[in-house]
Amino acid sequence: MATVGLEWTEHFANTAGRYGVSFFDAPVSGSQGPAKAGELTILASGLHWLHEVVDPVFAVLGRATAWLGPAGNGTRAKLVLNNWLADLTETTAETLTFADRLGLDPAAIVDLLESTPLGSPYAVQKARAMLAGDFTPAFALKHALKDADLAAQAAQASGTELAITDALLPRWRRAAASGHADDDLAGIYTTP
Repeated sequence: MATVGLEWTEHFANTAGRYGVSFFDAPVSGSQGPAKAGELTILASGLHWLHEVVDPVFAVLGRATAWLGPAGNGTRAKLVLNNWLADLTETTAETLTFADRLGLDPAAIVDLLESTPLGSPYAVQKARAMLAGDFTPAFALKHALKDADLAAQAAQASGTELAITDALLPRWRRAAASGHADDDLAGIYTTP
């Protein structure tokens, strides 16, 4: 149920297959708060005729299970979702800095975003945390960085360009190295 990337997911599936074990790839979408509340979304993939066997386990761990096809698709979906999260967080940090450098009140920009379809609830929440300097970890930067790296690797292997993700990785590495690794990924806001 961890986010381990395509290479390790394939390794686990192959090892399970060699021993006649049914393998389910089921990383989760959600941070610490949803995990504690049992509100995770399970990104499940594996043998369709065994869904009923594992559904009760997934029901205890999360609020919803999305069945995504054969084993490996859960990890693929997780990489895509976390890539979106990384890009959205980076764009949020850049937007706040840009507004400030133009002489605008970044908090007013967040209010504007919240009042329009442009402001996703996640981006607005991260923006408010950034402006408040509240980097209490919901999703630690070191974990988000690991997932962004895994997405970049998967994209490269598939022949896809992730220009935004490739561009944010050096800054995120600097942020992690400068003491924000265990902070929430909103901590990237403080790193030039």
